[in-house]
Amino acid sequence: MKNMKKDYALKCLFTAVFLLSLSNKSQAQCPTLVWSDEFNGTQVDLSKWTFDTGTGCDIALCGWGNNELQYYQANNATVSNGILSITAKKERVSSSSYTSARMKSLLKGDWAYGRFEARIKLPTGAGLWPAFWMLPTDNFYGTWPASGEIDIMENISKTPNTVLGTLHYGSSNSTHQYTGSNFTLNSGTFADAFHTFAVEWEAGKIRWFVDDVLYQTVTSSDISPNNWPFDKRFFFILNLAVGGNLGGTVDASIFPQSMQVDYVRVYASNAATISGPREVVNQASNITYAVANAPSGSSFSWTVPTGATIVSGQETSSIKVNFGSASGNVSATVTSGCGTKQLNEYVAVQLPYFYQFSFVNFDSSGYAELTSSTGALTVVSNPSASGVNTSALSAKYIRSSAEQYDLINYKTSGIKDASKYSTKAKKFYIDVYTAAPIGTQLILQLENSSVATSANYPAGRHSRYVGTTTVQNQWQRIAFELLDVPDATTSNTAVDKIILLFASNTFTGDTYYYDNLGSYDANAGIAQGSDTQAPTAVTNLSSNTIAATSFNIAWSAAIDNVNVTSYKIYVNGILKGATAQLNYSVTGLAKGSTNVVDVTAIDAAGNESAKSSITVKTNRTGLKVASVTDKKEQQISEITVYPNPVSEVLIVNNLSDNAVAELIDLNGRSVGKHFLSESENSINVSELATGMYMVKITANENTSTLKIFKR
Repeated sequence: MKNMKKDYALKCLFTAVFLLSLSNKSQAQCPTLVWSDEFNGTQVDLSKWTFDTGTGCDIALCGWGNNELQYYQANNATVSNGILSITAKKERVSSSSYTSARMKSLLKGDWAYGRFEARIKLPTGAGLWPAFWMLPTDNFYGTWPASGEIDIMENISKTPNTVLGTLHYGSSNSTHQYTGSNFTLNSGTFADAFHTFAVEWEAGKIRWFVDDVLYQTVTSSDISPNNWPFDKRFFFILNLAVGGNLGGTVDASIFPQSMQVDYVRVYASNAATISGPREVVNQASNITYAVANAPSGSSFSWTVPTGATIVSGQETSSIKVNFGSASGNVSATVTSGCGTKQLNEYVAVQLPYFYQFSFVNFDSSGYAELTSSTGALTVVSNPSASGVNTSALSAKYIRSSAEQYDLINYKTSGIKDASKYSTKAKKFYIDVYTAAPIGTQLILQLENSSVATSANYPAGRHSRYVGTTTVQNQWQRIAFELLDVPDATTSNTAVDKIILLFASNTFTGDTYYYDNLGSYDANAGIAQGSDTQAPTAVTNLSSNTIAATSFNIAWSAAIDNVNVTSYKIYVNGILKGATAQLNYSVTGLAKGSTNVVDVTAIDAAGNESAKSSITVKTNRTGLKVASVTDKKEQQISEITVYPNPVSEVLIVNNLSDNAVAELIDLNGRSVGKHFLSESENSINVSELATGMYMVKITANENTSTLKIFKR
C-alpha cells in the first residue's frame, strides 16, 4: 500500500480547491485519484494541512464545543515510516491535563462530491474520541450546523469494535439535527489493525463504507424538510480528542495513545464496493450480494463460506446465496483494465434458535398478560390457519391511525435476564398476518415499568428489537433483531413489560393478526417441529400448607423421549407461573376460594403434556362475595369505579387480586379487555365512542358488572 509512486499521484493531482463532478459514465471508468497524502516524508506536509491549536477558547469554542479535555498542539502529530501518528498524551499545558493534535485541509484541500477515504488504525482506552470528518469551507448556508458536517468515521473508545458515520444539519444550533448509523466488526476491535473508512458523495446522496463494505446511505429526501447543505465544498479534519461529550470518562493510565493514518485520498469517481447483509439467520436462503461501480468490462469471480452455495449470478456483479451454518467471507474478485481487486464482506451466520416458551399464545396461556392497547385488539379465529401458524385463535389488531406511536402493552414475569436477548443468546419471534406493505417494521421494547413513563423516554427502556414483514396476506414468522439500547442503566433483571409497536412513527391504520410471540434459545433445545412427542402427564399431584390466600403443590416428574425442561402451573385456567422444580407455591388467591390447579410438563421442543388437575380451597376468613344473581354470576360487592361519567381514564377500586375487566357496549359486543391488579387499576377509555357501557370485572371466578357512561 505504501509503495504507491508519488509521480503517479502528482500526475493525477488536480487543483486542491475545486468541485469534483460525478456522472454515470465515471462509474464505468477506473477511479481517478485527484488528491492524496501518503505520509511518506518525515513531517506533516503543511502545503496540505493546517493545525488547530489550543482549547478552542480563542475562537469562543472552549472545549472545542464538546467539553473536550485536551490542548491541541502541532508536535503531537508526527510522520515516520509512511505513517501519520496523532498522539494523545497525559501532560499539562495551560489549564489542560492532556495534549493531542487536530489538523485540517482548509483552503488546501476542499471539495464537493467524490470518494473520500483514509486508512486508519484506531487507539484503545477509555475516554478517547478519534475522528476523520469534514466541515464546510465557506459556511454558505450559515454557521454550524446550517452548512452541515460529514462524519466519515468517529469512534467512542468504550465501544472499540464500532465506528459511527453521521450527517449533522439544521437551521441553527437550537434546531440541530443528525442522521447516522454504525458499523460493528464481527470480531476484534479497530485498534487491532488498519481499516479503510470512506464516503462516496454525489448530488443528493452520501454512502458510507468500511473496507469497501457499504453500511449506510443517506439522501436529501431522508432529511427533508430540512435543507440539504451538502452541495458545497468541504475540507478534512483528523483529530484525537480526549474526554468530551462522546469520549466520556478518561482512564488516565492508558497514555500515550495514537491514531495512526496510512493515507488520506480523494477520488473523482467511485470505487468498486460490495454490499449485502453482514449477518444472516442459520440456513438463510436467496440472500443477495452485489458489486457496485465496477469498471466497464469487468469480470467477476465469487466465493462463499463453507456450506454455502451460490444459487445464481456467478461471473456477474450480483449473486444470490444459500447459507449453511458456517460464517465467513463472501468475496468477489473483480478484474478489469484497471487491475484486479478483491472485495471481502464477512458474513456472520447466526446459531440455530430453538423454541422455549410463549409469551403470548391465544390458544393457551403464556408468560405475558395484556394490560392495554392504543388500537382495537380482539381475539378472533385464525384468518388463515396454514403455514407457520395453524392455531385456532389469534389476535386481531387495528392500528390507530390517529396515533404516531401506537402501543400494545404486556406485563410479564418471563424475562429473568434481559441481557440474553440483547446479546442474541435468546431471540423473540412472532407470527404475523397482514395486508400492510411489505417492509413494515414491528418494534418490541423491553421496559422496567417502575421507571419508564410516557414522559421520560428513554429512562427504563432496556432494549428495543425490530422485525420486518416480507409478505402480505399470509402468516410469516418474524425474528426480532436488536435495534438499540435506549437506557443502558436498566437492570437486566428488572424487565417486567413488553411493548409491541406496529408501523411505529406512522399514522397508518392497517389491520394486523398476530400470535405466538415466543422466546427462542440459541444454545440448547430441539428445533421446533422436529420433535412432536409430548411428555407424559405429571403424577401424584397434591397440595399442602393451605392458607387464606395461598397453598403449595407438589408432583412427580413427567417422562419425555428427549427431556422435560419445565412445568407450567395454571390456576382457574390462567397461567400462574412455571418452574423446573417438582413443587410450586400458589399465592395471591381470594380467601375461601375454590381453585382448580392444572400442571403440565414442557419438553425442549416446546411440546406440552396433558393437564393433571387438583382442586384446592383456601381458608375462609372474610370473603367479599355477595349473593348469586339469576345469571349465576357472583357479585363482588366492594368494587367501585370512578369517575362516572368518564372521559379518559377509568379507575377500578377495591381490587384484592388480579382481575380482568371487559368493556361491553349496549349491543352486547366486547370492545376491549384489560388485565387489572391493585397496583395497575386504570383503564384508558379515551378512544371509546360516547355512550353507555357495561364493565364486567372477573376475579377468581367471581364477577361484578357495573354501568358507566363515556362522555
